[in-house]
Formats: sequence, C-alpha cells, structure tokens
Amino acid sequence: MRRGGITVALLLAAIAAVALYQLGMNKEPPPAAVYPIDKTVKYSLTVKNPSNKPVPQAAFWLYAPLSQGVYQRANGIASSHPYRMEMDALGNRRLHFEVENLPPFGKKIYTVTANLKLSRSPNEIPAIDRKAFLSEESLIEVSATEIKRLAQRLAADSEGKTVENIYRWVTANIAKPGYVERDRGALQTLVSHSGDCTDTMYLFAALSRANGIPTRNMAGFTAKENVVLKPRDYHNWLEVFVDGRWRLVDPDRRIFMEQASDYIAMTVLSDAPTLESQASQRLFGGPENIEITMN
Repeated sequence: MRRGGITVALLLAAIAAVALYQLGMNKEPPPAAVYPIDKTVKYSLTVKNPSNKPVPQAAFWLYAPLSQGVYQRANGIASSHPYRMEMDALGNRRLHFEVENLPPFGKKIYTVTANLKLSRSPNEIPAIDRKAFLSEESLIEVSATEIKRLAQRLAADSEGKTVENIYRWVTANIAKPGYVERDRGALQTLVSHSGDCTDTMYLFAALSRANGIPTRNMAGFTAKENVVLKPRDYHNWLEVFVDGRWRLVDPDRRIFMEQASDYIAMTVLSDAPTLESQASQRLFGGPENIEITMN
C-alpha cells in the first residue's frame, strides 16, 4: 500500500505539473502596444561661430523624441545634416552632429523632423521597470521629514485615491511664479509653496514615491497637432504607475490622467548614469567655441 500510495502521489503531482504548464502556455500574452494617432514635429537649432576666427571642426548633440514609451513611439527621424544616434536603457536618444568649416561669425541651421505615433490610452510596456522609479534622487528628497509627513497625510486606502490626493494638494497649495531658472527640487518647493512645472513635477514625484508609488519624470513639449517646436513650449510632467498602468499627470497645467496624446516626450529624467547631462534638462549641448540656440 505504501508503494501504491507513493505511485499515486507522484502521478497526481505529474498531472498537476502538466496542468500548470498548460495553463502557463495558454495564458494570454500582454496586448500589443497601439499608437493610433500620427503626428509630425519639427525643430531646429542655429549653430554660430561667435569669434573672428574660423572653427574647422566641432561637435554638438541634440535630443530626439523618446523611441518608445507608454503613450509614444517614434517611427522615423529625418535631419538636414548627417548624425550619429546614441540611446540609453530608458529609451532616451541623442543625435550627434559634426560641424565643419564654420567661418568667422558664420552660422549653420540644423533641422530635425520626427514622425511620431501617439496614444490617448496607456500602453503596457514590459521593458519599464517600475521599481527603478521609486528611489530618492538629488531633487526628489523622498526621505526628508517634511516630505514624509505630508505624504503620510495624503495616503489613502488605494493607489488611485492617494495619487488623486497628491494632485489636489499640489495644485491647490503650490503657487505658480512663472519660469524659475534654477531647479529647486521637491523639498524647497514644498517649503516655499511655490514652483514652476519642473518644481511641481519633483514635488509630486517625491510625495508619490514616499507612498510607494513609482513616477517617471518627463521632459519635452506639448503639441495638439503637427507643429514646429519652440523653446517656450519646453515643459515637464510625470507618468505615475497606479493600478497597474503608467498614467500621465501634469500638476502645473492641471491635467490628470488625460490628454496624453498632446505630449511629446524627449527625455526621461533620472539621476541614473546614462546619457551625459540627462538630469540637467538640457535639450542640446556642445563646446564653448560655438553658440547653439533653438529657433
């Protein structure tokens, strides 16, 4: 009987294993990402030699729209000049240009055209590790006493309600002074009760992360239609991981989980050592012997 019992037990275990395997094989795969909205954006830089001596050779870089995200996929990039592409693990991309034979006080214009696919609804992107967007960063002081105290006050029974509480508090209590040149970070924004889109982004991120809710800090532009991007349109917002999805939130412009297809993401901001100067919010950069401006 003992041998028979062992045999039966092994048989049952084998059947259970097969059933679990078949269940795993029959499991529905994640839905394919869908971006039904077409949009084309253009932007350009003027590279100038400010001196009375020729610049035989120089190089500069310029960010391109995010390759693929929750609400955006870049289908193609066209440029007026040849470039070399560089991309990091977050999907951030930079175009590297070589400038040759720039005469004294001369200038050249570099134009980029990006064909994008956008979505109003969040896509599931398995490559995004939400745990990577929970930690403290230089401008997201999650462990600061004031941040933790307020985060605890705003915590609710669900992630969705907690995020809504944070949104309501930030939009009701942080005054908008206009553009602030220096990034002040979450703690100073909270203490001063004042901040621009960058400051409210960092404060919202700190309060969310302090409640265990991941955030991705985004930099880019807003554009309802095909458009030429201008420097005045540069903007910051967040993607918040709530109820199993990344949702767009823009406390500065009072946008809460809607109008996502109006946003053109250029970079995911992070302290992580990926692309040089990523956390500095610079759209472009180059050597000191040339002047670069966005047109």
